[in-house]
Amino acid sequence: MGVIRLEQITHFSEYEWGILEELDEPLGLNIDTTYGFFENGMGGYVAVDLNNCKDNLATLWFANDQPEYNVDFWDIIDEWIVIGLQDD
Repeated sequence: MGVIRLEQITHFSEYEWGILEELDEPLGLNIDTTYGFFENGMGGYVAVDLNNCKDNLATLWFANDQPEYNVDFWDIIDEWIVIGLQDD
């Protein structure tokens, strides 16, 4: 859980995302320009589409649940770090 090391940043186009077939709405990001920079350890990522990242926009991406688009990158990072610290 946490910020992903530079060498291990998740490039979304390199993975098979089974959730894509189950989405309720059309995919709201470009897989080829999206990277996961923070993971929660349970298949969740704070992901940034480099084509849509102005004003700290990010996507809360889950391997098995609907994504949440246009969330604030830093708000989610802060929240997930606090959650991780509380679990100790």
